[in-house]
Amino acid sequence: MNFNHIKTLLAEITQFEIKEIIDNSHHHSNHIGVKNLDYPITHIQIKIINRNKLNRLEVHRIIYQRLNSEIEMGLHSIEIKILNT
Repeated sequence: MNFNHIKTLLAEITQFEIKEIIDNSHHHSNHIGVKNLDYPITHIQIKIINRNKLNRLEVHRIIYQRLNSEIEMGLHSIEIKILNT
């Protein structure tokens, strides 16, 4: 899997708008526990627009469920910034 696959998975979410997805893995490439992973994407930041006024827990639950397969492969940091409009 790769960053484009993560983007595709997140694009399928309909409860809120994905504004931006950033791969921050390169900032953590020398950390213990990351060096020997075969999966290159370990840290991402997601900015969303929450027009439906979902609470933070609901937003996190939706994203984590959608990215579950990526988490099992090595993605272990998902920073979620919720923008309300």
